[in-house]
Amino acid sequence: MAECALWQRFGSNGSLVREFLRKLVGDEGLKILEAVPEGEVTDEELAKRTDVKLTEVRKVLYTLYDCRIAEYRTEKDDESGWITYWWRIDFGRVKHLIMQDIERKLKELQARIERERSGMFYQCKCQRISFEEAAAMNFWCDECNMPLEYVDNEPMIRQLEEQIEVLERWMRRLKRE
Repeated sequence: MAECALWQRFGSNGSLVREFLRKLVGDEGLKILEAVPEGEVTDEELAKRTDVKLTEVRKVLYTLYDCRIAEYRTEKDDESGWITYWWRIDFGRVKHLIMQDIERKLKELQARIERERSGMFYQCKCQRISFEEAAAMNFWCDECNMPLEYVDNEPMIRQLEEQIEVLERWMRRLKRE
């Protein structure tokens, strides 16, 4: 199946943009986005083009509006008083949002890896806690009635480092294009 022209406009980042938008608006939302023409379109027209319920189309458009990816203008019919919403999608904003999301995730991962590197951890069947907490509990968990045993967190640190490297690679790729 040929790739939709929408994703092609993002070049090698098309799959990254698609996954970001899928998380934001779901599969139905992607279907709606792929049907958006250049310029403006009404929510009713998108519902007809995609065979998606009008309420779902509006939900997706308002989600995109909240992220400032979509914008609208209204037009009032003087005779009927009916208000029509004309929607436009600003796909240029998507890259910026992805960069913000990656930066937020990187900060979270970096804080987490710092905690892992600077601490010692113990666990039982039901929890993983710091050395200080384990010592305060005399290395015994009252919840599961099991001893708290030392955990080698090097595998966790390596996993976090790998996640950070993936995100940094995505960030570099987005900045290039």
